[in-house]
Amino acid sequence: MTATTMLKVEAVTRQFGGFKAVDGVSLQLNAGEILGIAGTNGAGKSTLFAAIAGQQPADAGQIQFEGQDITRMPPYRRARLGLVRTFQIPREFKSLTVHENLMAAAANPQGERLVNAFFQTRSLREHEAQLSAKADRILQFLNLARVRDVKAGGLSGGQKKLVELGRVLMLDPRCILLDEPFAGVNPVLIEEICDRVHELNGQGIAFVVIEHHLQALKSLSNRMIVMDRGSILAEGDPHTVLDDPRVQEAYMGGVV
Repeated sequence: MTATTMLKVEAVTRQFGGFKAVDGVSLQLNAGEILGIAGTNGAGKSTLFAAIAGQQPADAGQIQFEGQDITRMPPYRRARLGLVRTFQIPREFKSLTVHENLMAAAANPQGERLVNAFFQTRSLREHEAQLSAKADRILQFLNLARVRDVKAGGLSGGQKKLVELGRVLMLDPRCILLDEPFAGVNPVLIEEICDRVHELNGQGIAFVVIEHHLQALKSLSNRMIVMDRGSILAEGDPHTVLDDPRVQEAYMGGVV
């Protein structure tokens, strides 16, 4: 059975002045796959992510999502199609509770907030009640129900990463781009995040994961890509990629 291509990146370049942060990168993600992307600082991982998600549109090349050309599509329209991303530094609303953060993510894609229920029509109030119940289900799934009414600014780094994941789950994604999900996270919560990603993947959500933590990425991914200086250095199953001498040389002079 042939795998269905969900995301296709063809010869994408993104440059700043004369510097090519991403230089002609091509890759594809199959439906139901977890693709890991590794690389040292400055390798071009985050810029590639921003091009795929639409925050920094590609200067050249093409990006397709489920057969549709999204190269020039703004981020909110990509999100409507089911392509969403998290950020390395969580962008939670610090003064809102965890539950309110998830509710805010469910506002319409241009960023308009849900207005006070008192002034809403009955149908909108019912819609907000449904979203509230959905947020509670997601918090339960992420083991965050106990901090439901805690201000998000007071959470640990790992909890903030889980809130960030919860916010994108409110958008009913088909593909999630995870940006450094393990950065600044203790080992217990790294395992928690991995478990949740695997469970979501089992429900049919595909993932592309950028990560410095190579061993965690190895255990999480079906397939890995390593970038170096804006290009793909190695690609394949995680064990083969991490055993590649070029990858070992790029990381810590031969030790991965």
